[in-house]
Amino acid sequence: MNQTTTRRKFLKTAAVASAAGLLIGPASMARTYAANEKIRFALVGIGGMGSKGVNFASGEQIVAVADVDFKHAGGSLSRVKKHCPDVKVYSDYRKLFDEQRHLDAVWVATPDHSHFPASIRALDAGLALYCEKPLCHDIYEARKLREMAKAKNVVTQMGNQGHSGEHVRLLCEWIWQGSLGDVTEAHVRPPYNEMDFGSRDAGQPAAVPASLDWNLWQGPVHEREFHSGIHPAQWRGWLDYGTGLLGDWFCHNADGAVWALKLNEAETCEVECEGNEPSATNWPHGVRLSWHFPQRGNMVPCIMRWSSGTYNDKPMPHTVDPERVAAVAKYPSAYFGTKGMAVSGWWMNDVRLFPEIFMQQIGKPKRVLPRSKGHEVDFLNAVRSGGRTSADFDYSARLTEIMLLGNVASRVREKLAYDFRTGRFTNNDKANAMLQRAPRKGWEFGYA
Repeated sequence: MNQTTTRRKFLKTAAVASAAGLLIGPASMARTYAANEKIRFALVGIGGMGSKGVNFASGEQIVAVADVDFKHAGGSLSRVKKHCPDVKVYSDYRKLFDEQRHLDAVWVATPDHSHFPASIRALDAGLALYCEKPLCHDIYEARKLREMAKAKNVVTQMGNQGHSGEHVRLLCEWIWQGSLGDVTEAHVRPPYNEMDFGSRDAGQPAAVPASLDWNLWQGPVHEREFHSGIHPAQWRGWLDYGTGLLGDWFCHNADGAVWALKLNEAETCEVECEGNEPSATNWPHGVRLSWHFPQRGNMVPCIMRWSSGTYNDKPMPHTVDPERVAAVAKYPSAYFGTKGMAVSGWWMNDVRLFPEIFMQQIGKPKRVLPRSKGHEVDFLNAVRSGGRTSADFDYSARLTEIMLLGNVASRVREKLAYDFRTGRFTNNDKANAMLQRAPRKGWEFGYA
């Protein structure tokens, strides 16, 4: 397509090509933008983390928003209307996708259980998509989103902002250039005082807040009675709605291990869990998880370990010198190699070699990765240019899939063997039954 082609010309051409069966969807041809032409956004979920999407999209054109509680999201809605007074407002995002035919991009910031049903509709429409972390609730969903994004050839990004930082790139470059030797273990944890917004507390039956559409909030999940504390924050701890403490922090603090050690390229892995067991409704709080990965190219076999809750401040079983582990206990992530070690802070900040004398000896690595202008800025630029983001669904769906293996292990409590090529456990039917939930009537879109 000629680079001077405007969006209107593109859409006319796309309509003809689509009628001839030449397109998978609108995004299978690069779309270009005239000078100062704005990206047309739909925002699904504008309260809480959704306010970030409002901030970025307000510089563009917000065509439509959807939320199930406009009292909670009232401040965001006021800002949207200030910038885009003609915005169309919905409670049900299914209706938004049914009616809005002139969109370029979608920003999804709902609770975890609604990430997939909103995102799959956006991808099916051939729209660029930014979805907050974790990408979805179940393993099937992660694989389906990755598959659909590839088929539609659209710009995607998951909201693990640290992935666009300078420090995670330094970690990758140090490890890839052999500064640490062969890295055999990575240890990851959430904050010591993280309570996961009620991960252990099912609350009590309560009246539904007058401003909340509880039926729509539940989305694909089978109906249950409203309990105190679920909305707007404590849903994270519920089996049906959130992905627990692991889902809240893994995509941030384990991102360096997955990227730098190329765990996303593994064909198989084994995962096991010890510690607290989940209740009938809520995820466990104190657990130890370990993922065992085979060789990946020139990367030696390695173990990634996670500890949370009551295990957060206890020594972890490991093959690494206990004194070295204790020395870096204040860092949420540590990487142990045959020549040395590295540590990183929250959201992959403050990456450094350890101890300080080791970092002085090694110095900065050779720069091989492109630097980012900012996680959300990269997404907007990629939409305009037709380029890629660093945390697109090809990467972030696999990152999420690895995390979700840990959640299955926390429920099954047996050592599980998983095949990334087929998306199935090779040794446990109970675990395979947890790969995909059955959505309730009216929410089947995107589920096989």
